[in-house]
Amino acid sequence: MTKILNLVLVVFSFLLTTTCLYSQPGGKALNLNLADFGAKPNDGRDDSKAFTNALGKCRNNPGSTLTIPPGSYNFQNKKAMEFEYKGINGQYGEDVQGVFFKPKGEYVIALDFDKFKDITINAEGVTFIQEGWYEGVSITNAENVKIKGLTLTHKRPPFTEGVIINSTAEYFDMKIDIEKYPFLTGDITGRVHYYDTEKNILYTGPADKKELLDKETIRIYSKLNPVVGHICILRHCAHNRAGILIKESKNIVLEDVTINSQPGMGIVGHRSEDIMMKNLKVVPAEGTVTSTNTDATHFTSCKGKITFDGCEFGGQGDDCTNVHNYYWSMFDESGKDIRISVEGADLHALSLDYPDMGDTLVLVSRSNLEPKEYYFVEGVQTSVKDWKVVVKLDKKIEFDVNDYYMTNLTRRPSVEIVNNIVNSHLARAYLIKTGNVHMHGNYIRGSSGTAIQLGAESGWRESGPVENILIENNRIIDCGYGRGRQKGTAVSIEVNGIRTPLSKLNKNIIIRNNIIDALGDVAVYISYSKGVNVTNNEITGSKNAVSIENSESVILNNNGKLPVIIN
Repeated sequence: MTKILNLVLVVFSFLLTTTCLYSQPGGKALNLNLADFGAKPNDGRDDSKAFTNALGKCRNNPGSTLTIPPGSYNFQNKKAMEFEYKGINGQYGEDVQGVFFKPKGEYVIALDFDKFKDITINAEGVTFIQEGWYEGVSITNAENVKIKGLTLTHKRPPFTEGVIINSTAEYFDMKIDIEKYPFLTGDITGRVHYYDTEKNILYTGPADKKELLDKETIRIYSKLNPVVGHICILRHCAHNRAGILIKESKNIVLEDVTINSQPGMGIVGHRSEDIMMKNLKVVPAEGTVTSTNTDATHFTSCKGKITFDGCEFGGQGDDCTNVHNYYWSMFDESGKDIRISVEGADLHALSLDYPDMGDTLVLVSRSNLEPKEYYFVEGVQTSVKDWKVVVKLDKKIEFDVNDYYMTNLTRRPSVEIVNNIVNSHLARAYLIKTGNVHMHGNYIRGSSGTAIQLGAESGWRESGPVENILIENNRIIDCGYGRGRQKGTAVSIEVNGIRTPLSKLNKNIIIRNNIIDALGDVAVYISYSKGVNVTNNEITGSKNAVSIENSESVILNNNGKLPVIIN
């Protein structure tokens, strides 16, 4: 009897200890290895359970390090695989984005880093193969997290590529590899893009009806008449969940991380602070020309510093990055309380946007974005269920809120973009709508839109104007040949979406010592700006080096022999 009682006590003690390790916060820092959770690289089997258990142990033991042995690992989830299959074979129709890209849209998280604290993931030489459509890595409510060496890809890419084998004035045919791109049926859907195999650039063009002629051939009706031998790309979703989400988190480092594909954006950061990307690559996998279906990276309502150091971008269906805050619409509640909401624009993290107590907000004119009045935040109430944010200000708004937006001056991060490489993608390379930015040593080639765009875009509700910008020692080649081109093809400083003329909102900008092989009418366009210095740049290729409108205190010196336009 005594032996039985002792055995029961031992078993109970073991179970209690194990439960504490997995469920109690504040455990001791551990050195973990994914192999100890049952994962074996390169076996093609589902490793989702091993990842989930290992990450759960990290969550409950701050300060831990998880090492993933080199090799390929597969992640399966039935619901995510259903999303992928239906999205690719046409069951959702053309508007796949409309199914998933909404606050209450269904989604599956693969690697969940929620509430991680002081965690390092060593994943050098690791390829994470997603079978299905996921939010690949979800870093939320986390602090001091580092991921090193992870590659995110898909067993079945969220796009289909094919070589154009026949082209007429009415249609063209593309041949596909059915082993690489399964799931296609008679209902062929997707945004149509193209890749010039001679110039090595992506481009867009019209496309109408699509049909499957046989299991290896898709016919697309279009008057583009693309060149035989070029590649046609069907991106089976536009916006969707991010490959890596960073939300409500602080001190996040992504080092030597690669994203080869994603049915939405590569990285989305929202309401986070101090994000470092070192040697990040958002580039096509070997044998393809496509990476993410939309932006490579996108950061909203962040603060602290965002760093891109030695990163590489290419093949994505939209910008390399966009750093901005939002212009909120306002609705009266009572007294000093005001309801705020982002209206008529995308919330890329699919999360509420709101200020913190103590933040500084500014009221700006809807017609020209000029500041009207400043406020401090004394309280914030949020409801995800009702999708509602109510802010208590330090004083009542004495103006008609229908004539104004409000934006948060506190959440405007500094940005450093250094020694990055951009090769062949759609839209703009760098969209900057914040202050204190340094861009130097970058190589930008083949952006279909403007290489560097500075300034607010109120049409997208993306604030705000820029100040204290230094762009130096960059190489910009053949950008602005297509979609996303602004008034300047290399650098465009402007404010978009306004209804009436405005004052000089962009301030203190230096563009120096850059080599620019430009296209189009204007290489560098400057508008609604004050204090701009464009000096010692080698500008060739475009019709005009610089065009200036509605600006003051602009200095131009030693920028080559091309003409300058001053209006």
